Amino acid sequence: MAAHDLPAPPVQAVPRGERLLAAYVGLVILFLALPVLIVVPLAFSSDVSLTFPPRGFSLHWFANIWARPEFLSAFALSAGVALVATAISMVAGVLAAIAFVRHTFPGRDALLMLFMTPLVFPAIVLAAALALVMTPLGLLRSFWGLALAHVVLTLPYILRTAVATLSEIDRSYQEAAHTLGADRWQAFRHVTLPMLRPGLLAGATFALIISFDEFTVSMFLVGPGVMTLPLEMYNYSEFTLDPTLAAISTVLLALTSLAILIIERLVGLGKQFGG
Repeated sequence: MAAHDLPAPPVQAVPRGERLLAAYVGLVILFLALPVLIVVPLAFSSDVSLTFPPRGFSLHWFANIWARPEFLSAFALSAGVALVATAISMVAGVLAAIAFVRHTFPGRDALLMLFMTPLVFPAIVLAAALALVMTPLGLLRSFWGLALAHVVLTLPYILRTAVATLSEIDRSYQEAAHTLGADRWQAFRHVTLPMLRPGLLAGATFALIISFDEFTVSMFLVGPGVMTLPLEMYNYSEFTLDPTLAAISTVLLALTSLAILIIERLVGLGKQFGG
C-alpha cells in the first residue's frame, strides 16, 4: 500500500474542560485589559469630558500635563519616594533575609510574620498608626516621613523574595569562597549577591510599583508641598473630570512598559521573577 493511501490519523478533539478553561482564562485577560483598552483611547480624545467612545483626535491633554506644574512636581515626589523606599527596603530586606535563612534564634518565625503584617493589615489602620508615629518625630508631611512610611509597605515584598531566593542558594558556595581566601564581605559580594539578584530585582519591581501607586497611607502623611501623583490626580478629579487623567495614566503605562522591556533586555523576565 502506498504511503498516500494510508488513512490520516484521527484528529483528537480538545476536551470540553480544557475549552472551558481556555475560555475562562481569555475572559479574565480581557477583563484585566479592559481598563487599558478604554483609558488609552480617551487620552487622545478631543472631547472636554471623559466619554467613551472618544470623539476626535487630539494631543491637547498631554500638553495639559506639562502646563500644570503640580503634576510634574507630584510625579517627581512619587518617583523619589519610591526609589528611596525601595533602596532602603533592599538593604534592610537582604540583611533580614540573611538573618532569617542563615541563622536560628528564638522567635524567628514570629518575627518573620511580624515583618509580613503590612501585607494583610488594614491600610486605613496602618495609615493612622504611621501618622501617629510620625507626628512626634516631626516627620509628618515631609519627604523622609513619607519615604519611611513606604519602607514599611515595601519591605515585605523585598524580604519575601530575598528569603525565597536565599533559601535556594547552597551554603557550600560561600564556604568554597572562604576556602579560597575570601572574607565574609567578599564572599557575599562576589558569590551570594549575584545569585540573589533575580529575587532582589523581582522584589524591587513590586516595591517600586506599590510605593508609586500608594494612596491610603500617603493620604494621611502628605500636605502642602508634599503631594504624591495618585493624590494629586484624585484632587484634580474632584473639580475637573477631563481626559487629562487618562493622558497621565497612558504616560505611566508607557513608562511601565518601557521598564519591563529594559528588564527583559538586561536579565530576562524569567530571571526577573526567579524562573
